[in-house]
Amino acid sequence: MYYALLGLSAAAGAFAIFRDWTRWRDVFHPTIFCVPQLLFLYVAMPLFGLATDEFEFVSRAGYWDLLIEFQLIAVVMSTALVGGIWWGARYTGGVRVSIGERDAKAIFTVAVFLGALGSVAWIAGIINVGGFGVAYGRAYGGGWDDSGYVREAAQLGFVAAPLLVLSRRKGGMRTQDWMLVFVFLLPLLVQGLLGARRGPTFLAITGLAASYVLAFRPRIPFLLASMAALAIGILMLWLVANRGAIYLGSDKPLDSPASQMLENWSGNEYLFSSGIVRYVSEVGEPFYGKRIFAHMAGRVVPSAIWPTKYADIVAAVGLDIDLTQLAGIPVESIATVTGWKVANGAAPGLVGDFWMEFGMFAPVAALAIGWLYGKLWRASRADERLQPAYAVLAALSIYILTQTIEAWLFRALLFGLPAMLVLKMLARRRSKTPAQIWYAHSLMQTRQARQ
Repeated sequence: MYYALLGLSAAAGAFAIFRDWTRWRDVFHPTIFCVPQLLFLYVAMPLFGLATDEFEFVSRAGYWDLLIEFQLIAVVMSTALVGGIWWGARYTGGVRVSIGERDAKAIFTVAVFLGALGSVAWIAGIINVGGFGVAYGRAYGGGWDDSGYVREAAQLGFVAAPLLVLSRRKGGMRTQDWMLVFVFLLPLLVQGLLGARRGPTFLAITGLAASYVLAFRPRIPFLLASMAALAIGILMLWLVANRGAIYLGSDKPLDSPASQMLENWSGNEYLFSSGIVRYVSEVGEPFYGKRIFAHMAGRVVPSAIWPTKYADIVAAVGLDIDLTQLAGIPVESIATVTGWKVANGAAPGLVGDFWMEFGMFAPVAALAIGWLYGKLWRASRADERLQPAYAVLAALSIYILTQTIEAWLFRALLFGLPAMLVLKMLARRRSKTPAQIWYAHSLMQTRQARQ
């Protein structure tokens, strides 16, 4: 029965990808980048675990009956997410909106400002720890600042890049434009590659690719897109597997295979998620949104102003958790149910974190997330102002699918919302000069031009 559910998951995922690729041929349709991540988490990961050490994998998951129950939940939630994407991506009509030439110049200016601000914040963090050599001369290194806003601001290049690409949609990207994009994304690339972090690496690569594809709509063969996605996935796994050997001056061999990350039982996302489902079913109760509310409320006020903010907010909403440890997931209590404790830094992924937060309503929450991605994708095809915001959200999918709601929601609000608001304000302005020809979006059946 369990293998049948794995097969059903694989078949349903393949069908979803085939359906949306043949219909849209858009490598950044939500289905195209969400479903492969789901297939990795809920098909490839358990199959690898069973092939590596079936007894260890099954015993940690609670044996076959609990594995079947968890996989069924994973199928339902994955289906809900894809169903939400299809629901949100339905055509609802409306007039296509473009930006003018003067607005393009303003967007370019905003992009440069945000990119420069991100670089300054990144450099400030490096200076705070004693310089570049100190920051990246240790495993899992990087800069630091006591202010969370400054730490997150170092990733503003992730917002600046799609804005800059959009501003050059009419004239095309020049050499100096690509150099600026590289400078903007340098903090993320260094933090990702030298700091061996999956998140910044994925954001830099995917954010830039999404920006270019959305703005210029090149025709990308499915095989090429698949190979690129596979290469990015292997890079993410390799970074984690060799994290202890990646730093300046390291003499350790970088020969750990990407599959080594999957052999870390205590950090296995699939097993972590299954443990959460067991805990909620047996002795615990979902948070019903209170944990996320506490996270977001605590994020707003800097710790320098309110040092005990997380403890105070948690107490105010009636929770007995530590938000500073594994996103508030009660790992000690979960260990009493599973018999083993998850590793520090482990992430539950979509199924586990949603089940911890919403319980039986988790599929509804997954449906809502899918609807948001589908709706914004469809809107971005008709409204150029939304393309950078969608590029940001597409790259952030790694957080909602493989990590936690809080990690995704905070960054979506911090990066995506400002990008969308700025572009909407700029696009309302009317240029005093006659509009020049901008090529229509590929959603139209023919490649016409607007006047």
